[in-house]
Amino acid sequence: MLVRNDIYKSDAGHLMRVIELSPEEGYAWVFPIGKSKGLPTRAGILDLPKSPVQDGTDYLQPRELTGKTLQRAKSALAKIAPLLADRGIYSPSNRHQLIQLRATELCCSPQTLMKHLRLYWEKGQTLTALAGNFMNCGKATGSVSNRRRGRKPQYLTHDSFLITDQDKKHMETMIRRHYLKADHISAAATHQRLREKFYSYADGNGERFLLPAGQYPSLRQFRYFLRSHFSIEERLRARLSDREFELNHRARLGSSMDDCLGIGHIYEIDATIADVYLVARRSRSTIIGKPTLYLVYDKFSRLVVGFYIGLEHPSWPAAMLAISSIAEDKESLCARHGIPYDPRDWPAHGAFPQAFMADRGEMLSKNSSLLAENLQITVKNAAAFRGDRKGTVECGFKLIQRSMADAVPGYEPPENAMKRRGRQYDQDACLNLEEFTANVLAIIISHNRSVMKGYPATAEMLCQGVRTTPIEIWNHNLAHRAGSLTRFPESLVRRSLLPRGKATVTRNGIKFKDCYYSCSEAIEQGWFVKAGQREYRIDVSYDLRLTDSIYLHSDQFPGNYLEATLTSRSLDYKGLSFEEVAAYEYRRRVAKEAAIDHNANEKFAAHQIADPICENAHKEMKRVVKGKSRKARRADVANERTIERRERRQESRSEEYKSQPQTSANVIALPFKDTPDTSSANTVAHGQALSLQERLKRQQQEILNG
Repeated sequence: MLVRNDIYKSDAGHLMRVIELSPEEGYAWVFPIGKSKGLPTRAGILDLPKSPVQDGTDYLQPRELTGKTLQRAKSALAKIAPLLADRGIYSPSNRHQLIQLRATELCCSPQTLMKHLRLYWEKGQTLTALAGNFMNCGKATGSVSNRRRGRKPQYLTHDSFLITDQDKKHMETMIRRHYLKADHISAAATHQRLREKFYSYADGNGERFLLPAGQYPSLRQFRYFLRSHFSIEERLRARLSDREFELNHRARLGSSMDDCLGIGHIYEIDATIADVYLVARRSRSTIIGKPTLYLVYDKFSRLVVGFYIGLEHPSWPAAMLAISSIAEDKESLCARHGIPYDPRDWPAHGAFPQAFMADRGEMLSKNSSLLAENLQITVKNAAAFRGDRKGTVECGFKLIQRSMADAVPGYEPPENAMKRRGRQYDQDACLNLEEFTANVLAIIISHNRSVMKGYPATAEMLCQGVRTTPIEIWNHNLAHRAGSLTRFPESLVRRSLLPRGKATVTRNGIKFKDCYYSCSEAIEQGWFVKAGQREYRIDVSYDLRLTDSIYLHSDQFPGNYLEATLTSRSLDYKGLSFEEVAAYEYRRRVAKEAAIDHNANEKFAAHQIADPICENAHKEMKRVVKGKSRKARRADVANERTIERRERRQESRSEEYKSQPQTSANVIALPFKDTPDTSSANTVAHGQALSLQERLKRQQQEILNG
């Protein structure tokens, strides 16, 4: 069934709107849509289709009329209202007369009334139908020669330049080539390039000049083309990059908690360098720089559930300690830093989330998979340079560090780092690491108790009078989310987060990263004796910050792990980190490689001396043994060895005598006494000894002479 304002398609294919129905008379008045000179026509109701072909939303757009547009529409409706009240306006025989009378009454043109009537019937017979389409005003139609130049410029002596399709192509080319390439290129600079490229000429000498004003698109026309053909988003994305646009210029229509189901669903973790200079614990006169601050926030309640402050750079070992602090004994923590302990300040003690949200840093490393494997916690990483994805912890850094500005000595405002010759805030440093940690701990407790004025509290929270403090939000939402939280002891968390590795069981101990470890259980089970026959591997976990001990994993141990400590072979590395050990071992290997070259050079120098001696000796040996057999050379080894030994003793004695200082002495003549002649036996023995010695010398001389 058709009703007033329905649209149907005629047999000729035209769209028609039903503007009036007369069921008692059996006919209806319809108006053609899309015809500039259309008029109402009469059609039988039985000849019309039973249902409309479309609902007409393309022609009944809701519009909010304000200002002059509303006044214009009301004025037009007031002019044609008496005509619409008379059903004779639909009839061709009465329409002309009625319009003429109304035009005479209003002192206006009949064409004006007819235009209002056509708009009213075609656009849906509402007030907005008479508002007109002023958004189409000013659009150029027709050829350039038929277009008007518009108003003449007030302060210019030339006419405005008429933009053609070719000019638009030129402007689009230069915009894409220059303006959209970088954000430091302005529209004026691009317009200058446009003139130089497309609106210049060469004189008879080949020198180029720019066309005069009025013969090129003006800067205002260029900027209008830029704004109308390139949206603000397209310009920002092209000039700044998609990453910069998404971070600082995108439309923010949602909330940061759109993807958060409640407390314990997502914890946000991040690190920053604190804005406070610290001093050494041993001497307050020594400045040790700024510490690293890790914070863990519950995204829904803004509750600080864990933190860590240390001197390590942002890394997995530091992140591991921040995560472990969620299950750390808070009573001993407060006692250690002299802070009053109240269990109500730590409602999330030991409660771990379903997921951690971090940036593309240490939580992107393979070590973070330990969270998923051992604790069944998902690790999410925000896109690069998208700190807004974890805005809770990012804002938390600002809140906590700004709280230190008026209370903590050595605080340096971030903007001071960009100043030239800024104030030396490091000279005010007086807190050591433990004292600074106590200050941060107090600020965290204060934050968890404070009311957040801008927190988007739910209607249920408002009705129940829940204050928007992180603690009260957590406790209120705990009734709905208790089944989604998981609690782990600190010891299990620490062991689960330690990185894993492979150690080698050797005869000298358990070797891991150039350190040797041992434990009583391994000695009792004969690991090292067994490794003397064949070495084997074992799974271990370790703390990157300290080499003092590692944890052995085996089904043979109670609890599947056992602690092993350094042996005497590696005690020099006690108290160091594995990175420091690696540095020392690197130096050791470098020295070993250098020693190889050094020793080779020394051997080369020795060979340069020894080789000529050996060569001469070999030549001499070849000369003297010529014609002799091997057996002849060893025929008198004992006698020759005796002679050689005696000669060397005499030479050694002579050298000792020569080395002693020579002193002069007076010779005293003694009177000789007649002595009896020596026996004939002694004389004979002495002669035999001399003859033997002479014979040996003669044989030696013959051997040397060949």
